[in-house]
Amino acid sequence: MNTSQIVLIEDNPADVFLVEMALKENDVTFHMTIFHSGQDAVRALCSHPGIEITAFVPDAILLDLNTPKSDGFQVLIRLKNTPHLAQVPIAIITSSQVASDKARSSLLGAIRFIPKPSQLEEFLAKVGQAIKEMLAAKEIPEAKQPSE
Repeated sequence: MNTSQIVLIEDNPADVFLVEMALKENDVTFHMTIFHSGQDAVRALCSHPGIEITAFVPDAILLDLNTPKSDGFQVLIRLKNTPHLAQVPIAIITSSQVASDKARSSLLGAIRFIPKPSQLEEFLAKVGQAIKEMLAAKEIPEAKQPSE
């Protein structure tokens, strides 16, 4: 079983713990890189003029729209406009229930919009299953490529 490289952009330690728990509950083998703000994630993952960034390409990115010092939508745009990250599936994981946030996330390239459920069992099931589906969908195109 391969270890999935997951980036989580989340400032709430309790939510970080719950995402990790959701992955474990759904039998996902993972290594998680955590950024506590979108600004930190962009600084580490995206290229900047005059600064070369090592092209770390995670299997999936989970982005909370509301982290300190950053606008989640601007972070999403920046991630999707970074060439080595453009094809990485990004899910928005948020406490927002606003329909326009969901629509805007989709228009900007997020493949999932996951409202944070308030009940523990629902959180573990929904978040874990969504990530599992994202990772499975990412593997399909690679399997269809002809072997060299």
